[in-house]
Amino acid sequence: MFNKFASILQHAVEAIDNWSGELEPRLAPNLPLQEDFVYHWKSITKYYIDNTDDKRPVDQTNIPSHLEQMLEILIQEEEERGEAGPCMEYLMQHKLLETLHTLGRADCPPGMKQEVLVFFTKLLGKIQQPILPHVNVHRPVHRLIRVCGEVQAAPTENEEIQFLCTLCAKLKDNPYLVNFFLQGVELTKYNSEAPPKSESTPSSSPSKGSDSSTGSEGCPEYNIIDSLLSLTQSPDSRIAVKSCEGLMLLVSLPEQAAADCAVKHTRLCEVLTDRLGLLHRGLPATMEPIDIESVEAKWGLDFSDKDDANQFPGKRQLTSFLSWLDYCDQLIKESHKTIGAALAFAVKERFFVPVFEPQIMQASEVGALTATALLTQCLKMVTSEHLLHELVMFCLGECRDMEMPGDAARRHKLRHRVIERCDHLSDELTLVSLRLFEVLLQKPHEHVTHTLILANLEERGYYDIRKEDVSQPSSHDNSLNVSKDSNPESQEPTSDSVNHGQSSDLVSESGNQGNQDVSQNSQEDSQDANQTSSHNDQEHVANGLSTSPPTTPTPLTPTSPTTPKEDDIEDWLNEEKWSPQKDSPTKDKDGSPVHKVVNSFLFLVPDEIKSSSQVEGTGYDMYLRDAHRQFRECCISSINWDWPSVVKPLPKCRTDIHFYEGSLLKVLFDKLSRVLDQPYDVNLQVTSVLSKLALLPHPHLHEYMLDPCIPLTPGVRSLHSVLKRVAADLMLRAQRIPDFNRKLVMVRQQLMGMAPAENVDHRTLLEGAIVLEEFCKELAAIAFVKHHATSSQHFLQK
Repeated sequence: MFNKFASILQHAVEAIDNWSGELEPRLAPNLPLQEDFVYHWKSITKYYIDNTDDKRPVDQTNIPSHLEQMLEILIQEEEERGEAGPCMEYLMQHKLLETLHTLGRADCPPGMKQEVLVFFTKLLGKIQQPILPHVNVHRPVHRLIRVCGEVQAAPTENEEIQFLCTLCAKLKDNPYLVNFFLQGVELTKYNSEAPPKSESTPSSSPSKGSDSSTGSEGCPEYNIIDSLLSLTQSPDSRIAVKSCEGLMLLVSLPEQAAADCAVKHTRLCEVLTDRLGLLHRGLPATMEPIDIESVEAKWGLDFSDKDDANQFPGKRQLTSFLSWLDYCDQLIKESHKTIGAALAFAVKERFFVPVFEPQIMQASEVGALTATALLTQCLKMVTSEHLLHELVMFCLGECRDMEMPGDAARRHKLRHRVIERCDHLSDELTLVSLRLFEVLLQKPHEHVTHTLILANLEERGYYDIRKEDVSQPSSHDNSLNVSKDSNPESQEPTSDSVNHGQSSDLVSESGNQGNQDVSQNSQEDSQDANQTSSHNDQEHVANGLSTSPPTTPTPLTPTSPTTPKEDDIEDWLNEEKWSPQKDSPTKDKDGSPVHKVVNSFLFLVPDEIKSSSQVEGTGYDMYLRDAHRQFRECCISSINWDWPSVVKPLPKCRTDIHFYEGSLLKVLFDKLSRVLDQPYDVNLQVTSVLSKLALLPHPHLHEYMLDPCIPLTPGVRSLHSVLKRVAADLMLRAQRIPDFNRKLVMVRQQLMGMAPAENVDHRTLLEGAIVLEEFCKELAAIAFVKHHATSSQHFLQK
């Protein structure tokens, strides 16, 4: 009872003093700041002397107001003096922060921990002078860090995370200060930069007497990371997000000692990776690939399923999983290279290998379908260099040697299984497998293209050296020339490359629609050539480009609807109309190689079985715009891959190796050869992957995929040879279908949404014919853009 009475009396005396100070400022002048500061501190200590057994909450005492007054005095002193004054010196010399840490850890009176955390947070955030290097500041701060995150869902979580984030911001501004918070780490072996002189004080450097640097025996510690990791598990999403932001700041510090300590002596990699596994286990066993692909998740954004039209079971769990993966990816991207490499490796070894690999390898088609689609979505989201490298190694393996027939399973089981499924009986599994490789090819990683394709093209085994005539240069001598060593300004386009027939029309019509990188001189030469071209030649080219109304194709005469024999196809292949080396209406006197290539693809499908010329909006120029943009992106992503600018000379190529296109190209060519008998969606995906390969600026790949004039080794297929055989097959089968042209146009209009859907006989064949025609136009556009873009002096600058 006496203690309560004394407390009430103390309150009354303080209130009277404050009131009298306001009424009679002239009679009772303000005390000096230091005396006032000491008075508030002694008032706090006096409370503990007089109230040893008091269990009242701290907000029912004067302690919060005294702490607030002390902080205001420190801020006022700094504003007046511009530097640390006697009040700050008193705080450091008498170890006030050490005492406050002890009181806060004991949480006496109840709620004192919150008040201490608030005081430390405001002190670090509002005082502009560098006080952290002082041993009597960073030592109690270090000890207070250990208090944070000790208890899950504690009532002080908000104050804890505010304190830790304020400290992280301080360390971000002055990275050297992090060395004061590395427990038991020997710093002499690291060549860290010394702190600026303005931040150093007589007690500012870590010494053997400080328990925050090298004086601690036992295992090194990085307590601030440990505390933030604990708070990432908070049920309060706001606390969890703030703790993740604090980690993002810490891992980006340039100090090597801090990076090594974070990797070796904290559970940073384990906690972040294990949470990926925890969230993945909450996903449904099966999900539709289209639903997985539709989810766009970004870390830190709240997911709300209200008014969401695209709802499906498991969407919230999938969003949470992908959001955490996005956070790990961003953390790796922003972190120190040591932390980024270690965390990316942990994600692969602790999550993708034990979790994803068994699910993709499983025999169940439904489970493998979901796992492959989810892996594809993960690959799409990844942007960090380290994590992308580990995922590529996980999917394809590290082997870079030439692939031989039959050794795919030995090289990498997961890669072999996914490639096998690109030609699976299940169309859905085929689609997701092809989609995975399409995403891989779009990623800026040189190993993807090398191990899948280029390793087998290095020695140019597809080229029949016996037919090489060194005295007569041919189209294959015009190698693709896109590399970081080439000088675009020194390359001048030749006038004969764009000034005749079909290609001249392309330049004149697409100059404002996507091929703007062709030089002005070439365009002027093209216009001059157009004026001198014959009327018949221009009409033929217009029909091939579908840029003007063509003449009506001759209807095909239906005959017996039997499948064409192999001999019939060979007869078609041997006719002159299929040979790109033969003179065509668009060929000039010099026989420009680019014209041969473009014409060989544009005229691959005969006019009598084309349909794009009879439907508006399906011209060739639309592919030029897309090809220009996509090729530019490929050049930018591969500019540092050290690819050659010209093909390897044939005398330097090995001739003792039997050419094998590789398991992926083999499957793609097999699927392409069956384009007339496959579903429309599968055909689109196959041609999409092949077009991604054709766009790559590697001279061997360009020669093998886009040059139909090279002599092929007997038994070797190329993209053009496969398409030529399919076109011949289509020509023979079209003659056996009544009213083929009308049905073909009808199906094209239905696919474009220009006509109502209705049943049409031989729909799969008709859709395949449309895909074949469009794919040939796309390849012609790619070949044209690649040729002229490489000679444009402004291509890479625009």
